[in-house]
Amino acid sequence: MGTDAMQPQTAAVIAVGSQGRVHLHGYRQRPDVAVVAIADPDRELAESVAADAGVPAVYADHRELLAAERIDILSICTPPGLHRAIVEDAVAAGVRAIHCEKPVALTFGDVRGMRDLCRERGVQLTINHQRRFETVYRDVRDLVAAGGIGRLTMLEGYCANLFDWGSHVLDLLLFLSGDDAPETVYGQIDVDTIRRIYGATAETGSVTHLHWSDGRNAVVFTGRGPEHRAVGPDTGIVLHGTQGRIEIADSHAVVRSFDGASREFRSRIEERNRVDLGGADATIIQATTEAIADLVEALREGREPALDARHGVAAAELIFATYESSARRGSVRLPLQTDDNALLRGIAQGYWTPVGETTGTF
Repeated sequence: MGTDAMQPQTAAVIAVGSQGRVHLHGYRQRPDVAVVAIADPDRELAESVAADAGVPAVYADHRELLAAERIDILSICTPPGLHRAIVEDAVAAGVRAIHCEKPVALTFGDVRGMRDLCRERGVQLTINHQRRFETVYRDVRDLVAAGGIGRLTMLEGYCANLFDWGSHVLDLLLFLSGDDAPETVYGQIDVDTIRRIYGATAETGSVTHLHWSDGRNAVVFTGRGPEHRAVGPDTGIVLHGTQGRIEIADSHAVVRSFDGASREFRSRIEERNRVDLGGADATIIQATTEAIADLVEALREGREPALDARHGVAAAELIFATYESSARRGSVRLPLQTDDNALLRGIAQGYWTPVGETTGTF
């Protein structure tokens, strides 16, 4: 899949809300990439963003863009319900690499369908779990791999909801513990209110228990609503080992060894990434910029990118397995065999009786 090192690669961004502008920033840091177009149904927004970034072409629809432009790399920053259709259109148009925001898709069948299509057609597909590039998580991963807290035994995570925020937390639990899949998933969810997060239905609260064949376990809790944002960090992870533990909250980690020693890690931000992009945090901007640099280089070199779709699929599988376990009232052995979304199925079949509806990003 390598390309001529002297030939600039063309890129385009679909949807230029806050995260789309973050992707755009990432491509603009690459002298070997030319952003030739953006698409967004909000024409006024798209034209404003294009003017600020020096992007020559603006379209209201991604299909118009793909028909008119030759695109090597496409970023998809739309709500997840649109991802599979855009991926299919992009592959048909000859796009060589696709960088897709998370959550990957609304059903596990769509998640696998996107992965399988790109594999079959030789298209590089990456999912933007950009936190794998945050220095605090890389430092912690390296410490754990070197035995810094002994043998890893238990992992904990918490966040607002499983479908969106939990996508990052579950991906990081896999990243920090070696990227091997657990053996079983046991989950329980509640849907007392319909919560729309970026257009997708999310649970009101959940517990996910993961078990590995070597005895490791992990548990993830969700259920913090917008009213709790001032109470403490939005996300957190705790790693327990035989010789100590590590507590990670947002971009800060504290290592506590059982011998009394302690140390800290913090994410390090370059000044070029401290920019105003619609409210995006600087750590997100920097990590996404590094993720984009990696996928651009991977496309040139013909190697697997760090955010290869297999990682995004693995995290999504844990979300959909949690939903499936709750619907079954029993554990689910991986790999997950169902293609739908048991949360949506359960609502339709009356497993939960939600009252009211909220819409937001949390």
